[in-house]
Amino acid sequence: MNKKMLSFALVSILAMSTVLAACGNSNNNSSSSAPAASGGSKDEKVTIRIMTRSAGTSPTVTAYQNLLKKFMVDNPNITVVDESLNDEAAFNNKFKTGLATGNLPEIWMNYGGETFKEYAKNVALDLQPYLDADKKWAGDFLPLLGTWQYKDVPGTFGVPTEFYSVAIYYNKELFEKAGAEVPKSVEDFPALVEKFKAVGAVPMAMGEKENFRGGHLITNLSLKKYGFQKTLDLNSGAAKWNDADTVSLLQTMKEWQDAGVFGKNIVTMDGNTATTMFLEGKSAMIFEGVWALSQMAASPIKDKIGVIAFPGYKEKPELKDNWFGGAGGYSVSKAATGAKQEATIKLLKYLTSVEAFQTYLKETGGGVYPVKMDVDPASVDPITVQYMAALDAATDFKGEITEYSPITQLLDKTRNEIQGMFAGNSPQKTGDAIQKFVDSNTK
Repeated sequence: MNKKMLSFALVSILAMSTVLAACGNSNNNSSSSAPAASGGSKDEKVTIRIMTRSAGTSPTVTAYQNLLKKFMVDNPNITVVDESLNDEAAFNNKFKTGLATGNLPEIWMNYGGETFKEYAKNVALDLQPYLDADKKWAGDFLPLLGTWQYKDVPGTFGVPTEFYSVAIYYNKELFEKAGAEVPKSVEDFPALVEKFKAVGAVPMAMGEKENFRGGHLITNLSLKKYGFQKTLDLNSGAAKWNDADTVSLLQTMKEWQDAGVFGKNIVTMDGNTATTMFLEGKSAMIFEGVWALSQMAASPIKDKIGVIAFPGYKEKPELKDNWFGGAGGYSVSKAATGAKQEATIKLLKYLTSVEAFQTYLKETGGGVYPVKMDVDPASVDPITVQYMAALDAATDFKGEITEYSPITQLLDKTRNEIQGMFAGNSPQKTGDAIQKFVDSNTK
């Protein structure tokens, strides 16, 4: 799923709970001064602006707007002007105009990552001092703050407000019928083919027509086998897309295809077809994200569905709890100073607090959130409860490998080449083509 689709997709997902927290940059090498202890004069009136993608009439938007209203009631000296726009192009154009004119809103939504680095250097406020000063606020976040952290730009330049991850949904009844066990490692997948062939099913249907799933799959394999360091090395040039380690990941994907793990004709199969196969009992598993939870919970086989984390490698148990996932969040303009800055931080902490996300859950009946929070299992469907349990052991969330590249076209190039591999190219040829593209776009 593309990031631009997340805001819409996540509104229908049910809640999750505890995984390990992150307290931001532990090096304490921020260049910003420590935040003021007080919230400023209660009598000084200030106006602050916020720009998100939460606009329209959905339950999530209503909850967001109600939170802003309550904040202003509780803080009568602070006026919040909501400049949110649902349309992606309109949002981007408004942000670019604000950037060009030096008139950015005090808080704006973004997805961090490598493309945000220049904003971190020039216009975003370092939030690390505030995270350090408020351990409760910082400690409630899932390990997602790295989305707005950079090795060569000390600090943390955003905090999460949206969260996504990808797991494996499986049909419990079909596994029992085939006499198969749920895979506990990457190495277990090929052996499932014959077992499920005997009951007229495939292990894990995958629709690669839209091609982003290949990028998701190699990212999962890489995180489980080499950790995030491989992503960093590929994007710094320390590793190559056609080196033995990277090609081994492509080789695993190709071997799974050749063995029949994904079923037939995956290049012409779309995601809806793969989902239909799963829901009709023709696929034992489906590799999907939290955005599929509501569909699974409403399906005819909802009582048969279980959830597991994408398995790790037998020889790398220490990396098995790395997850493919990430966040969207809020950043603060460093142009806000004095009382305006204090009011902005107060609103930021309010909107990203556990209490705010509990409000979203209550008012929308759903949502997946980037914080640890207690949820009554009776208030959510059983599949979500299982997803929550799968997430309990997660230690890190990282996005697709190419999201961290300074070469903006690399994401599409990599996905296209992986699709080409599934269409018949060799893993080595695929790695060579991607590396050639990287070399030609590297100064």
